[in-house]
Amino acid sequence: MKQIIYTLFLLLTFCACNEEVIAPYEGDCGMYFDVKQTSVDTMFVAWGLKDSEIKEQTVNLTVRLFGDVMTYDRKFSIDIISDENDSLRAVEGIDYVKFPTEYVIPANEAETKIAVKVLRTDTLMKQARRFTIQLNETSELQFLYSRTQYIDSVTSRMIDTQRVIYMDEAFPEPGWWYRYGRSIFGTWSATKSKVICDVMGIDREIWIGGLVEPLTVGYIKFVGKYMHRWLQDNPTKDEDGEWMQMGPDSQV
Repeated sequence: MKQIIYTLFLLLTFCACNEEVIAPYEGDCGMYFDVKQTSVDTMFVAWGLKDSEIKEQTVNLTVRLFGDVMTYDRKFSIDIISDENDSLRAVEGIDYVKFPTEYVIPANEAETKIAVKVLRTDTLMKQARRFTIQLNETSELQFLYSRTQYIDSVTSRMIDTQRVIYMDEAFPEPGWWYRYGRSIFGTWSATKSKVICDVMGIDREIWIGGLVEPLTVGYIKFVGKYMHRWLQDNPTKDEDGEWMQMGPDSQV
């Protein structure tokens, strides 16, 4: 009996000594901008893909936690940088609405959002606009994680602690235009495409995509003929200063 008790004691001691103990993370905590939202460190606001009547939109930047979630709020601040020497400098109140510079990562949460309302101006038709949002680290939220971009052999920057908001009116040529657009709509221009989308109520993001429902070859042929008639009653100049025209297949 004593031998059985002794054996059980040894087994329990062995198991206790070999039990894997996973220590909780107790290091410093950090913050960084979500790396999935942007290209490198720039968020592109493509106004050209929005209908002409849309004059404002809100973009959200996600700030993520690196480390432990806490049971209390942790504050941090941002700097809004718009370099006066930058020819593309965005101006508060003209290109974007003033927004807070103080934020928190809430208790029991691992992220927070910075909401920025940007504005569409006529200037964007000629020139892009941009400004930068820079995180400021604190004793509780440090810069522990960030990719580094090397500008040259001696200069680098941390690209996940800042975000450049870049706005323009770019409207790319659809991939299908080369095959169908020339004969139906004539010479491509961003201005012409925007007028067609506005008049016909076509979503611009659908327009630059592939030819799928509801944008089919049959439909764009109808659009070409409709726009040819519309331009007879509503003469409109293209971006080259000449009167806008549809292609030869739409004029028959």
